[in-house]
Amino acid sequence: MFDANHYTHDQSYVPQINRPHAPEQWRTRTPAGLTLVEAWKQAVPIHAPDCDADSTRLYAPYDALLVERSGVLRTVLNNDGRVETDGLSTCANCDGLYDPLRTEGSCRWCGAPFPSQRTTAGVTLVRGGEQ
Repeated sequence: MFDANHYTHDQSYVPQINRPHAPEQWRTRTPAGLTLVEAWKQAVPIHAPDCDADSTRLYAPYDALLVERSGVLRTVLNNDGRVETDGLSTCANCDGLYDPLRTEGSCRWCGAPFPSQRTTAGVTLVRGGEQ
């Protein structure tokens, strides 16, 4: 089912952060050299039906699930695979997930260029009008 809150693709939106818990979990569960705020902005909105959250985002390089509930970024979990990836594509170079309808050019995770034609969930997207 479509959830308008789940599909907030405005990458500049950052919820309030549950401090100190969420940043501590980010540092504990990932070796990432960026802040939790930057990770949220780069992460891909994803649906995790078993997670008690209003929205979740996946930071693909470290398989970290960022959990938002009631407008607060509550915690960071290790992705255990119980996520729905319908509508997302996988980069052929790094296996990172991305939304092909909202991503152009190259992979945000590894920088590899995307092909002009991509298929996801039965939909083929062609950039540049090629057939």
